[in-house]
Amino acid sequence: MILRIAKDNAVVARKLESHMDVEKPVDLLVADVSSAIDCATDFDEQMNNYNFDLDGQAYDHVRNGLSQLIKRGHLEDAQSLALKLMKDGSHQVEASDEGLMADEIRDCLRPVIRAVKAVGGDNAAQWAHKMQLADRVGFIRDHELAELRNGT
Repeated sequence: MILRIAKDNAVVARKLESHMDVEKPVDLLVADVSSAIDCATDFDEQMNNYNFDLDGQAYDHVRNGLSQLIKRGHLEDAQSLALKLMKDGSHQVEASDEGLMADEIRDCLRPVIRAVKAVGGDNAAQWAHKMQLADRVGFIRDHELAELRNGT
């Protein structure tokens, strides 16, 4: 019965997986992180300049999922999802009254930026450029991304 409930409710499924410490196949982990990004960054477009409810659990799931992907050697997947988070999350920050979720987004991106920086090279600079272009507010991890672009 618990599995049936979890199958129909993403929040319950995340809590159950977290509690049981389940290691998912990478393709499912990528799908779950993408879904968590959708949940974390969701807001009503008609409610510009309001403080949206912050889905802290979804942001926690994004942060943990990105870290798991990196630990399991799937940095490219983490980079792709980080770009999605930057696009959707910075749009949410831009539309909100106080941009309170900017800190959550920064925390989620931290492990990806660290891992990309450790690898370095032209791909790191290109990814950092894409991330900066996707940042609609222009201040989410901007300093670190500029350093990556410049190879420092």
